[in-house]
Amino acid sequence: MVEQSILISYDGGDAVRNSIDAKLYGQSLQGIDRLVSDCLIIFSEERLPKRGERAPVILKVKEPERGSYNSPAFYQEISDTLALGIPLISSIGPDIVSHYVSVVLDKFRGKDSAVEVAIQKMAQMHQQTVQGLTDMHRESIAALDRKDVRQHEERMDIHDEHMGIQDLLRRAIGGSGSAAVDYVAPVGRSVDTASFISGSLPPVVVNKTDAEAIRDSQKLDWLPPANLALRTDGFKFHSNGLSVENPEHDGFMMAEVADPEFDNEDNDYTKAAGKRATIEVLGRKGYKNGVLAKLQILAFLREIADQG
Repeated sequence: MVEQSILISYDGGDAVRNSIDAKLYGQSLQGIDRLVSDCLIIFSEERLPKRGERAPVILKVKEPERGSYNSPAFYQEISDTLALGIPLISSIGPDIVSHYVSVVLDKFRGKDSAVEVAIQKMAQMHQQTVQGLTDMHRESIAALDRKDVRQHEERMDIHDEHMGIQDLLRRAIGGSGSAAVDYVAPVGRSVDTASFISGSLPPVVVNKTDAEAIRDSQKLDWLPPANLALRTDGFKFHSNGLSVENPEHDGFMMAEVADPEFDNEDNDYTKAAGKRATIEVLGRKGYKNGVLAKLQILAFLREIADQG
């Protein structure tokens, strides 16, 4: 069984009395659970998490300690599906989780200069560890039947088909704003700071100013839902993202598909994206500082015939 300890500490405000707003506390734990889970999936499976997916590793919270409001926790393997990835997590898990949580928070509190450096650092840690585990993986594969070997090879090669580890991290980090907002929910409302500790690295501390910046980063001015014509340019199988031409500027952007139909492997969105067709959807636009920042698709209406 794999068991690694982390510590989440809330200080100041209500925490002085060894208490914290229960609703905000629960929201915070859900946010950090998503970040930890995403990190473990990315580095053990070398792919993006699927929508709503959680790593087959659970985050358990122990009884708070005296002093400020400290929540010792540990993540523990509960499934065999990460059997080949667990050795890697055992080697770099605690430190890589700390790096990942830190870079997500930096991304949304405006410390962009630190993000790319951290991504390169994590990719280097991952590469070095994978190289060191190569022989062990080969021994594990030798003990598997043909079906398991094929599944393992598909999993290990998936980054070659889609994207490298640095691109995986950029995509995952950029889509983690809501988890970051959840994690810092108590800061500035019930407590003054939140600290995340994992492995041998210093605490990752978020103060009131950081928390407000993270919350502000996710604030958008949404227009009411309307029919939108969007030219597709591919999709991300392991996420709910549909790549489309930006309807208001040059280039492309990822539209979030909230339609449950997108979860089905054979659906109208992926069929259209395979042809880079134009589709009409029910969707809404979100603006930040007057610039289109997000597209959300609520329902598929039809594929628009090519007029050319």
